[in-house]
Amino acid sequence: MGTTKICYIAITATLVLTLGLWIGLRPIKAQLETAKFMFFYGSKFDGHEIFDLDQADKIVHHPEFNRTKKTVMYFHGYIESPEVESVHVIVDAYQKRNDHNVIILDWTQLADGNYLLEAVPNCKKLGQKLGSVILDMISAGLDVSKLHLVGHSLGAQLAGYAGRTVLSLSDKKIKLKRISALDPAFPPFYPGVFVTHLSEKDAEFVDVIHTDAWLYGAPVSTGTADFWPNNGKTLQPGCPKRNYKPLTDNDLCSHRRSWWFWAESVSESASTCFHAMRCKSWGDFKVGKVDQSAQLVHMGIDCSTDAKGDYYLQTNGTPPYSKGIAGAKYE
Repeated sequence: MGTTKICYIAITATLVLTLGLWIGLRPIKAQLETAKFMFFYGSKFDGHEIFDLDQADKIVHHPEFNRTKKTVMYFHGYIESPEVESVHVIVDAYQKRNDHNVIILDWTQLADGNYLLEAVPNCKKLGQKLGSVILDMISAGLDVSKLHLVGHSLGAQLAGYAGRTVLSLSDKKIKLKRISALDPAFPPFYPGVFVTHLSEKDAEFVDVIHTDAWLYGAPVSTGTADFWPNNGKTLQPGCPKRNYKPLTDNDLCSHRRSWWFWAESVSESASTCFHAMRCKSWGDFKVGKVDQSAQLVHMGIDCSTDAKGDYYLQTNGTPPYSKGIAGAKYE
């Protein structure tokens, strides 16, 4: 039996096992009203205020909201909450950078329960709600040109729904400037039959970081610019070998690496990092067959909005993950 066939069987078996677990999780009958915005200000995680989505326009009028700064909205993933490590790391990175209004979406209850039967449908419904909420915030004075949506896993697909809802509800007059998707959720979005996956149409610029393609993360290019660090697949450098117990720390290591990369790019505001080169495949990158006409770009918050296509790079297995300029050439 060939290596490719063995890998395909292993991946398929993992997906079947994982989906079986997701479908079998306890049902959670959550309402859209449970979703909240957490507006952060100051230098500590405790420095935040909670708003119902229907009152999100009040954030724009909050005395700590700085209209001269950019605004980031971060959407966590499946079975996560604002108490998980990723949210704390992301908030801390932006607080150190100190040039953004930081808003975290708490959709804990809606992102829980049966993945396929509840969390995914909730993602679509909430995305449509968020599109309306964002338009209300824009009407209240939020500068859409300074708004940036960032989402991890199912949260990345949620950002896509929000972006396309803004476009449709505004009769295509308003389009989000940027969505950054951190290893957007794979099943059941690719191929999408009953759901629509994130795409380059959801904002003027959509950048995607792939770290667990074909398992928990999207298996194909799905944005304006797609980054494939270390080929974008499991196992990312530094991650332990999978123990094949779905949704454990070891199992999710590569999937989570995307938000670690993002947080590092945010916190390292003094210098750009995660240099990447455009090329057609990982194989081409390994032999130095890169697009000589394309400029070197930076994966993460400092990514040029002129970037288009697929980009490859290498990273370290431990922080700091960026190899700097060395990461743009295979070693």
